[in-house]
Amino acid sequence: MKLKNILLTSLCVSSFGATTIQAQTINEGFLFSQENNGGTARFKGLGNAKTALGGDISSITGNPAGLGFFGQSDISITASYNNAANEGSYFGSKVNKNKGRFGIDHAGTVFHFPKNEGYYGWQNFNVGLSYENTNSFNNHVRYEGTNPDNTIVSAYSDEIDITKNVAFADDLTRLKLIERFADAQQGYFPITNEMEDKQQVSDILTKGFSSRTAIAFGGNYNNKFYIGGTIGFSSFRYENSDQFSERGWTKNRATVLADNPGSTFADPDHENSKILDANYELFDENYIESEGAGIDFKVGAIFKPAVDWNIGATITSPTWYTIDRYAESTITADYYDNETASDSFFGADIFYQDQEFTYRVVTPWKFGVGLSKFFSRGLISADAEYINYGSTKIRTSGAIDPSWEEGWDADMKDTYQAVVNVRAGGEYLFTNAISGRLGFNYFGNPYKNADNKQYSGSMGLGIKLSHALYMDIAVVHLVNDYKASRYTIDETFWDSSNPIASIKHQRTNAVLTLGVKF
Repeated sequence: MKLKNILLTSLCVSSFGATTIQAQTINEGFLFSQENNGGTARFKGLGNAKTALGGDISSITGNPAGLGFFGQSDISITASYNNAANEGSYFGSKVNKNKGRFGIDHAGTVFHFPKNEGYYGWQNFNVGLSYENTNSFNNHVRYEGTNPDNTIVSAYSDEIDITKNVAFADDLTRLKLIERFADAQQGYFPITNEMEDKQQVSDILTKGFSSRTAIAFGGNYNNKFYIGGTIGFSSFRYENSDQFSERGWTKNRATVLADNPGSTFADPDHENSKILDANYELFDENYIESEGAGIDFKVGAIFKPAVDWNIGATITSPTWYTIDRYAESTITADYYDNETASDSFFGADIFYQDQEFTYRVVTPWKFGVGLSKFFSRGLISADAEYINYGSTKIRTSGAIDPSWEEGWDADMKDTYQAVVNVRAGGEYLFTNAISGRLGFNYFGNPYKNADNKQYSGSMGLGIKLSHALYMDIAVVHLVNDYKASRYTIDETFWDSSNPIASIKHQRTNAVLTLGVKF
């Protein structure tokens, strides 16, 4: 069977066996490599097109060369409301879920140190400190429907075939979910009925955040060339609570006999026979908790070939994370005489708990270029960023088998690819005190073998409250359309297509920045 690649491209899979633990770690390695480019409301309103712009506290983690544009010190704080809305479509049924949260997106300060009162030479050397929320993991995705084609128990059987996990096979046998084929080389077949209607529900709740605390340095040479560097200290906490349920009917005696004439389920005198033609309910629950911290570096430069043009570039090192992970999984099966019965005549569960373990992730290098054009009443700015997610490295630490590293590297390259993210934005000064902003982001698809459309639009407003005080507001709306599969099967072996859900994820971020120059 071709299970290895199928497992690795699943959104979520059951946590049984070394192969699946490795697959989950691959997914997490990618997840922790992504950032939403947090910052102040001004740059969010501009679509975060900040590689060739300066003079904003977001430059600390955007392009630190932008600190050289500060002519005085500055301090600000940015509050936000983040709402995630999801629509899951599965076998013709649609379910909507929302999850929102208030928080602090950004806080920082820049200290201005002038160096030269003349026009030539180094004009200033500025230092910035900031905290920013780089990603929010708060989300709730649910989809449900009637699947007439296959059962999650087929995925369990496939996993046993790949991992040769005898203990898992024994546990599923005890739950009355599987039986051996007459030809033992074929492995196991489900007692649950593949080709009849089954009510399936997938409910995934995630919580957590990633953040970066940074210190940056930037200088201005001749008001033509700006250079800077950043040291970032990242951390995150991530929780994933995933429950999948399936309810339907078990096979009849004739169907079981076709797969194994000697099956105990087909023997009228065996206790297993009462499991046939029964209504069943199966729950597959997984919980993952991860925490990590890391360090990264960034260098940037901005050049002004003319007074109304900026050209910017950045290079961002990998973030070297150390991650502590805990996971546990439960499968429960209950059998009923009919669909309306409230008491099961047989039920059992199996519980798996991973010991807490530590591993390391090295995220990809990032390369950015940007261009800004200034007008008498505004500006236009655009960025392009290159990231190769397939180059993400996952390394063992402590009790994990070091031999997994080679497989991780190969699986990352097989699953993820390089992307180019594009950001663009503009600002127009309505009056000397009020400005308006618009922005757009396009995110490249990081998956080699899956559709993933993601883009966002933004708008904002800037208000000078006084000579020193200012306020910026912005709203960012992100849309992410993708396909998800709670489990995958060997389609050729089972002569059935994988059950695919269509997810439309929309995230709205409203932000408010208050700042003062001094």
